[in-house]
Amino acid sequence: MAASWILSLREGVVISEGEAGEVVIAGPSSRVVLRGLGPATLTALQRLAPPGMPEAKLAESVLEGDGPDALARWYYALQHLAQRGNLLVSAHAGKDRLATLVPTAPSFVFAGGTTVPERPCVLSRFAYLHRGDGEMVLESPRSFARVLLHDDRASALVHALARPTSADELGGRVLGLPGAAAGQLLGLFAAAGMVREVDQGGTDEDTDPALRSWEFHDLLFHSRSREGRHDHPVGGTYRLAGTLDPPPAVKPVAAAETIELYRPDLAKLAREDPPFAEVQERRRSIREYADEPMTDRQLGELLYRVARVKDLGEWEVTTPAGPVRMQSTSRPYPAGGGLYELEFYAVVSACRGLTPGLYHYDPLGHRLGRLAGPNADTETLLASAGSAAGVERERVQVLLILAARFPRLAWKYESLAYALTLKHVGVVYQTLYLAATAMGLAPCAVGGGDSDCFARAAGLDYYAETAVGEFLLGSR
Repeated sequence: MAASWILSLREGVVISEGEAGEVVIAGPSSRVVLRGLGPATLTALQRLAPPGMPEAKLAESVLEGDGPDALARWYYALQHLAQRGNLLVSAHAGKDRLATLVPTAPSFVFAGGTTVPERPCVLSRFAYLHRGDGEMVLESPRSFARVLLHDDRASALVHALARPTSADELGGRVLGLPGAAAGQLLGLFAAAGMVREVDQGGTDEDTDPALRSWEFHDLLFHSRSREGRHDHPVGGTYRLAGTLDPPPAVKPVAAAETIELYRPDLAKLAREDPPFAEVQERRRSIREYADEPMTDRQLGELLYRVARVKDLGEWEVTTPAGPVRMQSTSRPYPAGGGLYELEFYAVVSACRGLTPGLYHYDPLGHRLGRLAGPNADTETLLASAGSAAGVERERVQVLLILAARFPRLAWKYESLAYALTLKHVGVVYQTLYLAATAMGLAPCAVGGGDSDCFARAAGLDYYAETAVGEFLLGSR
């Protein structure tokens, strides 16, 4: 079977002629106008309609009909189509379509021809496979395209590239895949940025200091939660409107036992607090505590300063599913869309006025709900936080845990919901630091935590509400 690259338009892309002889290429989210194209080039563009044609035949028809100078315009047109995600490139073995390259970003460069890497290649350590719309999808945060795998042999080729291999070797290693087809498929992976050439020093991912600094999950999270390397919607798309009701602005109180907290006099704080510049200058992580632990009054004041609901309202938002009423709140720290997905929990080891255990903070009623007494999970949470901060377990007083009601953000925001949550955690950390410093407490943010252990301790669904930040507090 002969292998070939097939070029075709993405579904929904229409090519038409304008009144002044220009060519208009209109896609779902873009419109390109090209001028000065010859009749053979126009015909070649129209032949891109699905299922498309072999690239070599299209280029040959342009060359024969419009001459050598037209080839530059032809590839210029293809580049414009690719940059807007409207050009698909497929590798075939005979009549079997093996895989399709889909450009996902304006930075994608369409290189004409089916160039096969000369040196041995290996799959990028950042490349990954996942299921999407009934097919396997190969993606990488280093790439400006994704590859849809239509044939089991294409998936087998990905597996074969787990170790360095050449195009000549690949055909014999994948059962039922001719050598020519293996080369074409390898060329497609290379064009998509999924494989790296290997020399004596390894790949660029082995030798480039900047690339070596990135772990797979960090680079994937970075690229996927920002624009530039994918074609998924980003921002407030209200993607779950019409499917799920918007989660409430304030989590309902579930604890049977609640404890009212001290409410400070804000006017008095405004008069007596140290100046902001002094507070900011004194702010630092403190890991040593006084023998006498902090009090419930201090914890109440801190939570009032940082996390209480100042105002609760409701408004109507316009969504793809129609108008929807949703709630919002105002609190002492800023949060995207006024959604405030973060919940505050306190694991108390030593705090005058409170018995040890796990508590949830109700920001609307400004009270604590007791969820559990000391147990193996709360002990693990306290010991782990102390260890991470370099504090002896017996000295730990109060551990604040920030948990995200992720559906609250995901209902509205697409692609960046979790990234937004982490930004909110940083905002809360700084707010806690400043408030604790002004109050003369000892604050210390913790770099990590066990979300599974917290879910067990609080009796929560890991996916509905999960721990995303930890913060130690004590008497100074």
